[in-house]
Amino acid sequence: MMGDGALAAKTVVVIEDDERLRRYAIAALDTAAELTVLGEAGTLAEGLALAELLPDLVLLDLGLPDGSGLDIIERMHALRPDCRILVFTVFEDRASVLGTLKAGADGYILKDTSAEQILAHVRATLAGETPISARAASHLLTLVREDPAAEAASGVQAAQLSPRERELLEYLARGLSRKEAARVMNLSPHTVAEYVQGIYRKLQVKSRGEAVFEAIQQKILKLDNT
Repeated sequence: MMGDGALAAKTVVVIEDDERLRRYAIAALDTAAELTVLGEAGTLAEGLALAELLPDLVLLDLGLPDGSGLDIIERMHALRPDCRILVFTVFEDRASVLGTLKAGADGYILKDTSAEQILAHVRATLAGETPISARAASHLLTLVREDPAAEAASGVQAAQLSPRERELLEYLARGLSRKEAARVMNLSPHTVAEYVQGIYRKLQVKSRGEAVFEAIQQKILKLDNT
């Protein structure tokens, strides 16, 4: 059961104030032999303490009774910059989606996600992908419209990305994983990884969530409504 060496011995903490949902998520993760749940929390204070465990991934609720899960993202990245953050929330409004991506989250899924999908999204996030629920991704699409004035104002930033880098960002904004984008673009995963690093460097960001956010804010992407 430990055949996937890339995911061997990965550690997770679950921060969710609803005990029923927390148990549900942990039960899903416990079915995977390559994952170890280091701890769980139901409040911001408890979650900040769990950050000291330096997990590989945090499955994080945003709406905690004593504060915002965004504080945990900041704390976790200060302690372990390469920790992956998968947000697990009921909030699907535009402000929550964009604010969370800007804060450095690596994925954004909603609480109506099935147990099998939770596990799949955790594995994908650990593998370097950026799962975003379809309803959350729709907010990214609504922000990108034909806006000549905004495009002119951001021409310097837009010119920094190559056509293929911009194409890759479009797919990421639509919620495709890195592997899916590689397949659609007829590129190797290695080449896509190089494009991602180039995008990071040019947009001066550290995660793909931030890259998508910055590209949208700067009107670099042109997406339709489909």
